[in-house]
Amino acid sequence: MADTILYLLKSKFADPKHGDQLFFCPQCSPIEGLLAMFPEVRQNLDVRYVDFARPRGEMAKHVGENQSCPQIVLPNGDDAFSAGLSEKGQGIVRRIEAPADVQCYLIDRFDLPRSHT
Repeated sequence: MADTILYLLKSKFADPKHGDQLFFCPQCSPIEGLLAMFPEVRQNLDVRYVDFARPRGEMAKHVGENQSCPQIVLPNGDDAFSAGLSEKGQGIVRRIEAPADVQCYLIDRFDLPRSHT
């Protein structure tokens, strides 16, 4: 079985629309925090960092046009934790693209503590 892939934008990137200014992804940073607090999550995922510019490398072959980040890709379709969160990707691939759903998936799959709001 292929590993679950987590796509994140690289931590510093330029947006040509804004000259030389560097940015970070505000949707990816909470997921990065989760990976830092719970290293076992990172160890059990195929974490891939992509450039800001599109197309975002091989990500396109899994998800098609919508290459938003963060995004979970389930190469062999849904697993026990993704039902209700995932959408169709390319072929049998399923994907989770909403940042809150990505976080919920990781919390459920790795039995992490819940976020206190």
